[in-house]
Amino acid sequence: MLIMIIFLILTVVFVIGTAIYLNNKKKNTNAPKHSVEVKEENKSNKKGKKQLTDILKIKIKDNIICLGNRYSNVIRLGNIDYNMLSNSEQDSIENVLIQTALAIDFPVQFFSTTEFIDTSKVISLIRENKTNNTKIREYKEYLIEYLQTLMENRSISVVKNYAIISYDGTYDKAVEELNRKALSFTGNLLRAKIICEVLNEDELYNLIYRELNKNSAISVSNLIKEGGKNLYVGKKQKAKRNKHI
Repeated sequence: MLIMIIFLILTVVFVIGTAIYLNNKKKNTNAPKHSVEVKEENKSNKKGKKQLTDILKIKIKDNIICLGNRYSNVIRLGNIDYNMLSNSEQDSIENVLIQTALAIDFPVQFFSTTEFIDTSKVISLIRENKTNNTKIREYKEYLIEYLQTLMENRSISVVKNYAIISYDGTYDKAVEELNRKALSFTGNLLRAKIICEVLNEDELYNLIYRELNKNSAISVSNLIKEGGKNLYVGKKQKAKRNKHI
């Protein structure tokens, strides 16, 4: 009888102790985090969701694409009408290209893509050329309208070729090395009458956007300057963007 009473008492004590332990654990679990930790976590989450570059893992600074510790220049390659050249000119260009290939001591990637005609730069140049001649102004308006229609129809496309030069390391060293390699590469091709140009920041954004959106006629460089890289745009930025549109 005494043993049974002792077991009953121990059982009651165990049940009460378990209830108290579980109650304290629940309170600790639901207790708010330290304010500093919460602020830092919210700040980290906000920062991680703020920029499109954090999702795409690609950043563009000046004329350099940054992907981790790899930095790249994209060079637009000019075209030459090889078939229209004489035999001696063709032989000369072939020799220069062979010498250029032998002189390259760093990896180069070549990239070809089809792009629609973009006449926006030509239209801007025409508009910048002011004149008081009525007939010339009328012709300018006609020419601008024609070029805009040509670009908006998206019926004519051209093949564009690019060379990608990369460097793995730190950013400061990459700037120096990419400049050296780009000058060497473009200089050698210039001997073959192939004019090359390193894409700037706006051109890089437009190139990436065109490859991801083949049927779009939008130039994103101006939108990016108005906050286009942000997933969230404030009221002031939104109003400013709508004003430009």
